[in-house]
Order: sequence, then C-alpha cells, then structure tokens
Amino acid sequence: MKKILLIIVSVVMFSSCASIFSGSKKSITFDSNIRPDNPVSVTIDGMLYSNVQFPFEAKVKRGFSSSKAMAKAEGYKNSIIIIDKEFNATTLWNILVGGLIGFGIDAATGAMTKPEFNFYTFQFEKE
Repeated sequence: MKKILLIIVSVVMFSSCASIFSGSKKSITFDSNIRPDNPVSVTIDGMLYSNVQFPFEAKVKRGFSSSKAMAKAEGYKNSIIIIDKEFNATTLWNILVGGLIGFGIDAATGAMTKPEFNFYTFQFEKE
C-alpha cells in the first residue's frame, strides 16, 4: 500500500513539468538600433511599457499563438517584432512521468511552448 501511495504522490508532484519549471511566461530581452533622447514606448501583446530604455526586459506569454511587440519613438516609424513560439522540450517529461494529465496542464497553461529567441532588436527607421 505504501508503494502505491508513493507512486501516486510522485506522479502528482512531477506532472505538468513544463508548467512547474518554465511557467506560463518567459523573460525576453529587447534592444534597439537607436538610442533616442526622447521616451520610447513598447507594447507587447497589449501591455504598454512607457519610458523604456534599451536593453529592456519583459515577460512574454507562452502559448500557441505568436506574440506581437511594437515600439514607438518620436521621429521614427513604429518598429514591430513578431515573436514566434517553438516547442518546449521540458514538456516531454510529462509523457514519461505525468502522463496525459500533466501534458494537458502544460497545454492549457501554454507552458509547452516558448518564444523562439531570448533576444530581439527593434529596427527603427527615420520618418
């Protein structure tokens, strides 16, 4: 009986590995090809960050859809970056340990994906 209880507790503790170890957001660093004296605003998936100085770090949601980051600086055209997602290999542990429950949790929280890169550069052009 103790062995069965230990197995059940282990499965529950280690299921949804990617959700536990990776979370539902990922920190990304953004930089720019300019160093404007005026304030820069960055919008990532609808979240506005004002008076940004580069390099700038923000959390981007994991999930199956791409994220959009847009930067605005006075005297420059808006710069847009599309952040594509890729498979998060941590999810594979769920197939071995957590089974379908853990795999489902990772899918629901978006933890089974991650942004393709950890670093992006906004390319500004003068107006």
